[in-house]
Amino acid sequence: VARKYLVDERPDAILNIVDGTNLERNLYLTTELIDMDRSMVIALNMYDELKRSGSELDYAMLGNMIGVPIVPTVSKTGVGIDQLFEKAIEVYEGRNATVRHIHVSLGGDIEMSVSLLKDELKKDRHVGQHFSPRYLAIKLLERDGEVEEMLKVSPEFDRLISLRNRELKHIELLRKEDVASLIANQKYGFIAGALAETMTENEKDVTR
Repeated sequence: VARKYLVDERPDAILNIVDGTNLERNLYLTTELIDMDRSMVIALNMYDELKRSGSELDYAMLGNMIGVPIVPTVSKTGVGIDQLFEKAIEVYEGRNATVRHIHVSLGGDIEMSVSLLKDELKKDRHVGQHFSPRYLAIKLLERDGEVEEMLKVSPEFDRLISLRNRELKHIELLRKEDVASLIANQKYGFIAGALAETMTENEKDVTR
């Protein structure tokens, strides 16, 4: 539903609401938006629950690492909401120093295939500009049916799919694993590394 909206509309900025108590899964979805290369600010919601658990997150450092400003919020009390909208305006107006476009590395062999497909998509004037060519290339390698349907407007579609299939066969023969799983593993590895540098979890004492 969110992707369909982003195809049909061109929002000034995206407010990405992340559950502070379930960071790994929510940040995986955030990598999808990073691949899209859209203006974005993250609301780190349920921040009070994160703090109550005894965990500490350097959200400013994490924001700098992923190129997206992060604002801690508590929706039930309104904490951080004003700051969140101020950041969204800064992002839209190009005044936020945290903002930069990063690439979540998918590994050498997959990156070569992404680059090959991306270059073909960039040359195709029939492909819309709703999403970045890199995002579309990654989704093709993941065999995403909706993106394939979106790209059928191109006269080069069959050639593009043939090229994609060739790359998939090469990678899967080499790595002995489904490419979509390989991409997911790389993204979760990126998230785990970022959280390892920015988050300290509470170590509860165990008594016998």
